[in-house]
Amino acid sequence: MHSNKPNNMKRRHFLRTSGMASGALLAGPSLLSGCSPSDTMARIGLTTVTFRTRFLSTNPDAVGDILTLEKIPEFFRDRFGIYQPEFWSEHFESRSPSYLKDLKAALDKNQCSLINIQADTPGKDMSNPEKGNSALAVQDIKEWIDVGAALGSKMVRGSFMQHSLEEGIKSTKELVKYAKSKGITLLSENHYDLMSVPENHLRVAQEVGKDYFGLLADFGNYPEPIDMFEALEMISPYVRLVSAKTHGYDENYEHIGFDFDRCVRIMEEGGFKGIYSLEQWENGLPDYDYEKIVDWMIEHVKANLS
Repeated sequence: MHSNKPNNMKRRHFLRTSGMASGALLAGPSLLSGCSPSDTMARIGLTTVTFRTRFLSTNPDAVGDILTLEKIPEFFRDRFGIYQPEFWSEHFESRSPSYLKDLKAALDKNQCSLINIQADTPGKDMSNPEKGNSALAVQDIKEWIDVGAALGSKMVRGSFMQHSLEEGIKSTKELVKYAKSKGITLLSENHYDLMSVPENHLRVAQEVGKDYFGLLADFGNYPEPIDMFEALEMISPYVRLVSAKTHGYDENYEHIGFDFDRCVRIMEEGGFKGIYSLEQWENGLPDYDYEKIVDWMIEHVKANLS
């Protein structure tokens, strides 16, 4: 998902052979169903993070065409031909049953299927054992899993893990058990945290297993000096969803942040057959035409699908 926070983690040696071999065993089945390989738009989703400047909850100064989650299914369908939205927890106005019922109705009306909830837990970290902090994070994510179940979401992405890898794995196992009871896959993302060290990400996948669990690969969330391309290659066999992030555009709306096309090809060559959820993120709220950015991302994902 989104994060450009500084990070002092040092590059670790890549255990490429053992990582790829074990990853092949843990790679879960595609979450797509009934989609032919030629139906490229079936492999493209879009997160509300990309349009955070138009939500009052993430941009209190927003004016003009304000968005709400209820408007998103129709907007994504009509403007982009995308039927697989991803919701950010910051854009929910409530978690009440009546609010969720209205959101589900908006999804159903527009023949949309929610692919994931990007669940943030501000102030709570599922890897922080101090003063019961991890338990608070786990409880909050369980509530987001309940929200996902109410909305028919396929997946829920857990929160940051910035403290203890062992505590994070323990929390993840508890959450996967709960997610399974709700028919939802829990995701672990490289989020400028412990999971941005690919060996850590792989260890979580290996210890938790593939049943109702998988990795979320975010193109943009690797701090220097980690090689993002090598990291994506390493984790690709474990990945269940991709945050196909971009950051940095020139005046002609050409992406200049990094080689986005190469990232997609790495995932495809690693056997990923799931959904690329399009995301744009930079610190602050750049004055971009975000619809043009989405158009660029759609074309570049489609051009690199195998």
